[in-house]
Amino acid sequence: MALGAGLVVLGAVAWFGGGFTSPLPLVWCLSAGAGFAVGVSLLYRALAEGQMTEVAPITAIVAIAVPAFVDVLAGKAVTAQLVGGLVTAGLSAALLSGLTGDWSKSMRNRATLLVAIGSGLGLALFYIGLDKVGAAGGGIWGVLLVRATALVATASLALRRRSRALPPRTLGIAVGAGLLDGTATLLLMMAFATGGLAETAAVASLYPVATIFLAIIVLRERPSISQAIGLLLVIPAIFLLKAG
Repeated sequence: MALGAGLVVLGAVAWFGGGFTSPLPLVWCLSAGAGFAVGVSLLYRALAEGQMTEVAPITAIVAIAVPAFVDVLAGKAVTAQLVGGLVTAGLSAALLSGLTGDWSKSMRNRATLLVAIGSGLGLALFYIGLDKVGAAGGGIWGVLLVRATALVATASLALRRRSRALPPRTLGIAVGAGLLDGTATLLLMMAFATGGLAETAAVASLYPVATIFLAIIVLRERPSISQAIGLLLVIPAIFLLKAG
């Protein structure tokens, strides 16, 4: 439902404001969409099974490391600032995601480890594909195809499981989330167009920051010590990545 709502807003923007770009980088559009579907689906599976704090930290690290490795293979210069920024961003993302002392013990479960790595690789493929789509001039139509691919892939996975009808309030939340997510995807591709793959993927993987701030402001929750440290590391991480 959320992906469908995001597809609607992107389709409207493409139809009324975006000139059609041809040819679209189809391989990268399909790859990015499939990566998004796999990465997010596995994260939600971990959330539903109560494994989010075990899966999310390693997912974030993989999603940061793989695009950086691809960027270096493509010829990006490796500087001390870049390495420092990537390490700091990885540690920050892991702490923000709920890294605890029991994490290493939990990761001995092979199934949990596979879910974490699979989710990280899916998100990494999404970042890499979106970067390639932007570099090829895919524009809004490229993002639209990425979202359509993600919708089809996610729907094919969801239809394999029995599900109950969602109440109207939940549907409304899903639609709102989809509209925001579709807009965020477009902004993310614009960020890749102006910044490097490694740096932008690392900053994008710091998404738990927004969740924690909303929990503090709206729900009056207090962050854990590890999350507080992760929040403090966000600023030097971004500074080093920009300098690198």
